[in-house]
Amino acid sequence: MNESESRIRRMLDPLGNGISKLWARAIAALRDLRESDAGKRAATRATAAARDLRESDASKRAASALHDLRDSDAGKRAAAALHDLRESDAGKRAANALHELLQSEPVRKAETTAKRAMQDLRSGGGGSSTSGPTSA
Repeated sequence: MNESESRIRRMLDPLGNGISKLWARAIAALRDLRESDAGKRAATRATAAARDLRESDASKRAASALHDLRDSDAGKRAAAALHDLRESDAGKRAANALHELLQSEPVRKAETTAKRAMQDLRSGGGGSSTSGPTSA
């Protein structure tokens, strides 16, 4: 290892150690949340809500309708057409372009802003404290 590699390693080691400690604290906090009464109550409520949704008449009707659609001639033709489109060169180019777009910096920033806004709304904040797009 040459001198510049050693200097880079010495500079990055504290960062790596800090990230490791942060990760360990996050795992411990998640474990504590899962084991807490509030975490257990939330998990119980979520499980009950999912069960109620699965067992509801509306859910059963939707599942039946989806099954009927998949088994119909029109559903089978649509599935085959979609498969053919995905496998075509144009479909692959479109999928690649969409993937690249979703990975672009402006899209990631917009996604982060939207997530913050949703968190603010859920927490009762009513929205972001800043107006307009943020720049980094």
